[in-house]
Order: sequence, then structure tokens, then C-alpha cells
Amino acid sequence: MNIDLKNNYILSGCALTLLVLCALSLHRPAQFQREQAAREAVVKRRLLTIKTAEERYKSQNAVYTGSLDKLVEAKLIADSTKIIPFSDNKPFSLEATTIIGKSGKQIPLMECGAGYKDYLNGLDDDAIAEITEKANAMGRFPGLKIGDINEPNDNAPNWR
Repeated sequence: MNIDLKNNYILSGCALTLLVLCALSLHRPAQFQREQAAREAVVKRRLLTIKTAEERYKSQNAVYTGSLDKLVEAKLIADSTKIIPFSDNKPFSLEATTIIGKSGKQIPLMECGAGYKDYLNGLDDDAIAEITEKANAMGRFPGLKIGDINEPNDNAPNWR
């Protein structure tokens, strides 16, 4: 009878462990999505600030700049704005170019972005790899960005 009681305790412990693991497997993705949404809200605000600064720069210089430091020097953004939030001080990627449109007119373009792996830094690596792979498979930028360096889009964000 003593052995049966021990087995019951062992089985109860195993069942409790499985219950906890099951609950955690349901909780983690929801927690990741909540944290992702919160972080993306901060990154989006910063990208829109950079977009506004780039448009002001273009109105003064007729072209966009590919340098966040030039935007800081022109006092269009604060120095801290060029850093991706939650990224261990990595700057946003920023590119600018000019293309020739169908009418022969020069069209300035810019693109500013932050990758998932940068602003989701410190969260579940597997979940980050999964959403990055999904974006790449769909031919989308793996993260948040404004503008497009390849074709005119009026500096539209990729999250709308």
C-alpha cells in the first residue's frame, strides 16, 4: 500500500508538471504578441518622426539624405531619435537615392527601417526567426519601414 501511495504522488507530480508546461505554451505566444505590439508602437512613432524630418530636409535641399547624422546636424531630429528602441543602440537603416521617372523627371526616394531582430531584441528568438522568415517568404521587409528605395510610394509605411 505504501508503494501505491508513492506512485500516486509521482503521477500527480507528473500531471501537474504537464499542466504547467501546457499553460506556458499557450501563454508565451500571447505574451510575445503583446510585447511586439507595444514595441512596434514606439518604433512606428520614431519612424514617422524621421519621415517628417526627411520631408523637411527635402523641402530645403531638393533631395533626401541617407544620413541620420545630417538630420541631427540640421536640428530636424534629436540625436536619440536615430536609435532603434529596444535594440542595444543600433541606428535605423536609412537610404536615399534619386531615380528617373517615366517622364524623365528625377524623383528623390528614401527608405528608413528597423528589422524585427533589432527592435524585438531580448524576446523569444524562435518567434522572431519565424516572423522574419514569413516576411521574407512573402517578399516583404522583415520589420517596420517607411518609404521605398526602389519605387515611389510617397514614403508610405509598410504597416498599413
